[in-house]
Amino acid sequence: MRVNASTIPFATALVATLACGTPPDFYVHGAGVIVDTDAPFARRPDFPERLEGVLSVALDYWGGDWRHIQGRTITFSAGPYVACGGSDRAIGCFDGDVRVATSEPVTGSLPCVEETVLIHEIGHAVIGDRTHEDPRWMQFEPVEDALDGRVGYTADGEVACLIYVSVWRHPLHAQ
Repeated sequence: MRVNASTIPFATALVATLACGTPPDFYVHGAGVIVDTDAPFARRPDFPERLEGVLSVALDYWGGDWRHIQGRTITFSAGPYVACGGSDRAIGCFDGDVRVATSEPVTGSLPCVEETVLIHEIGHAVIGDRTHEDPRWMQFEPVEDALDGRVGYTADGEVACLIYVSVWRHPLHAQ
């Protein structure tokens, strides 16, 4: 993939590259995006624009704006888990940067970015809330409505993008 540094300030690109050690494949509003997966949705030519749309919905839901992700890295990782804190079995992580798994153990690759835990992790980027105190962790129906009707992709072609808000939810007051 390519790095389009003309869309962001050079200093932001340099910081993102130095922080994670891997140069971003592209940028969305100053966030470096690393595509470390073969998930079909992440290899589509329209993935940067699709991701921008999903991020916009997430930021709106959480009351954030592009400044909350600017200078951060968003990594889409192969496999069902990413490392987070002391665990190697998380499906997503925000530790200053965002990492999300792009498959799940039973069915394999997720067909669309909307099915990952990206929406949840953007919540941490915007509001923090490590212990999930905010009631929005259990009220994702507006996000589901905003993303409804999208198409997903498999190796065999297009499929429906099935959004399950339960993937993004987190019981209140639990870590």
